[in-house]
Amino acid sequence: MKPDYTQPVRLVAPLALVALVLSGCGSSSSGPVDLSSARAKTTAAGTVRFTLSITADLAGGKVRADENGTASFSRRRAHLYKLVPGGDLPREVVIIGPYTYSNANVQSALGDPSARPWTKLDTRRLTAAQRRAQPDELAHVLAPAYLAAGVADPKRVGAAKDGTTHFTGRVDPSLLAQRVPATIMAAVRNDYANRPFDAHFWVDDFGRVRRVLVEYDTDKGSTITIDTAYSEFGSRVDLTLPRADEIQDITPNARLAPTRAMH
Repeated sequence: MKPDYTQPVRLVAPLALVALVLSGCGSSSSGPVDLSSARAKTTAAGTVRFTLSITADLAGGKVRADENGTASFSRRRAHLYKLVPGGDLPREVVIIGPYTYSNANVQSALGDPSARPWTKLDTRRLTAAQRRAQPDELAHVLAPAYLAAGVADPKRVGAAKDGTTHFTGRVDPSLLAQRVPATIMAAVRNDYANRPFDAHFWVDDFGRVRRVLVEYDTDKGSTITIDTAYSEFGSRVDLTLPRADEIQDITPNARLAPTRAMH
């Protein structure tokens, strides 16, 4: 069954760790809502809470991954939670500048008290090949907000029940590449079709992107649906880390001893 594109849906975060509200803050409007300026107005908010759901329809079976958290458009800062297929425990990730902290070892630590549940990676020490193989978690969750910049001829569908304005448009990756940072474009190439694809956008009265819905077919015949919602613009990004002795530095050529957490 195809998703109902006529109405925005309320995304239910897979973790009971973060409660998100999709409705807008305030009701006044500074003028007609315009998709062409939505990317700039969204990123100007600085920080945002998000939910992101990716569903893959593989030969009749569905696989789903969910993420939520808080991220910054202006600085490399984010705190996110991920629930991936086959994962027994939620994955927690904290990004502070070039450092990526993750509870990737928590499963091992449950069975081995000597194992440190958290890891630390300094992405500056990675080779170019390693960077390409290491997805940028921050760019991945922010990329949907930039897709509007790749739409040359958006169509206004009309007002939605939650007060946002629904647009549709065809995202041209070649046009998008001229208008967004290279890190965002790399995430778009990883997550979306490598050819023009259709997208649905819901924009609030302040011109900010509140929801982006994309569905496309891969070359192998699978259907990918990516549904992203943004809310609570200006939210604080919690960068609290566990104790230093719970963090293992996995940076190539790094010392085995735990290093002081970066804040």
